[in-house]
Amino acid sequence: MRLKWRRGMRSVLVFVCIAQGGMAEAPQQPQGLAFAVVPSLSFSSGEGWEYGGKTFFYQYGDGSSRPYRWHLLLNGARSTEKKKDYYAFLDMPHLWGPGTRLSLRVEYKDFGLDEYYGLGNQPEYRRAFTDRGDPDFLSSEYYNYKHRWSAGYINAQWPIFAGRIRFLAGLAGVRTTVGTYPLPNRLAASPRFGMAGGWTNYARLGLIRDTRDMEAAPSAGSWSDLLLEKSTAVLGSDYDFARITLTDRRYFRLLPRLVFAQRLFFEHMSGHPPFYEMAVLSGSWQRFEGLGSNQSMRGVPRLLFAGPTKLLGNFELRCRLFDRRILRQDLTFYGHLFLDGGKVWLKRDPATLDHLHFSQGAGLHVQWKTDLIGALDIGRSPYKDLAIYLTFGNLF
Repeated sequence: MRLKWRRGMRSVLVFVCIAQGGMAEAPQQPQGLAFAVVPSLSFSSGEGWEYGGKTFFYQYGDGSSRPYRWHLLLNGARSTEKKKDYYAFLDMPHLWGPGTRLSLRVEYKDFGLDEYYGLGNQPEYRRAFTDRGDPDFLSSEYYNYKHRWSAGYINAQWPIFAGRIRFLAGLAGVRTTVGTYPLPNRLAASPRFGMAGGWTNYARLGLIRDTRDMEAAPSAGSWSDLLLEKSTAVLGSDYDFARITLTDRRYFRLLPRLVFAQRLFFEHMSGHPPFYEMAVLSGSWQRFEGLGSNQSMRGVPRLLFAGPTKLLGNFELRCRLFDRRILRQDLTFYGHLFLDGGKVWLKRDPATLDHLHFSQGAGLHVQWKTDLIGALDIGRSPYKDLAIYLTFGNLF
């Protein structure tokens, strides 16, 4: 039944794309300063309803600088799951010459109910333990812990090898506080290395190759990066570990309005990372969390799989449905189907692809100007019948 449903949805999406016909015109490059104030009332399975606001600024100048001269995002939000999320992100391409880039981010996040299911590819997970109506109920916070951090990140990029590749160098400082809920509680019953919290400061070096035709909604090209990160006492860190991350994203135009997009991600950590860093996935644009939820495996409970070695694959079929002018604003609507998969390994696990985990679903993207995208994703997996995510930006 699930296979027939997926095939049916895929056939409908391809049929609609063919019926649209004609070449998909690229959105016209804006000029000057554009900004949008967006009240934040969104839902993400695992984080609940989020309320607050985001302010997006884009300075395009005369339109000749792609994707923009600079971009500033200010965010302030809370959620029904006790989450507090405040950050500012500034991105400045071509700051000191073609191909250069500088990005800065400062943030404060307080996850009063952050998820912890254990480490490894087969964690203990029973919904009955957190369901008050089930006879096996233990606690509504059984799989949660208190997780709070403040951080600052700076990354600089400049072209090498005649501009075909960009070199990245960066620094980060992260101050983390960890706490547990009273027993019964998964983390309190089996404490992990890193319970003391503290500083996780690191330096990073990387190589980036980016041939996308545009950044927000690419239809051709690729975007790949190799990153090396080191956290050490020399930088004031309380933890000593290293991380290597390889990400490859590719985009193929199958029809004028139909694009196949994929992201393959691999990461390995050595040394002695705290347990909460094993739920972080690194990247040249910014860090995100997984495996599970809207940034990695849609339809899987947030952070269900955590470990020092991670594999992730995302595959999407994206269709540009139509363009509309609403309230004097030009909007482009996309539909997509997706399949996400991945797994993690602990240090002594065999290096096999057994027990890969998968999720699938569909979604809708709305593009404003050329760089702001609102996204709705609906996913399902063996671990969750239905998960709904309202976010900003393409997954990759």
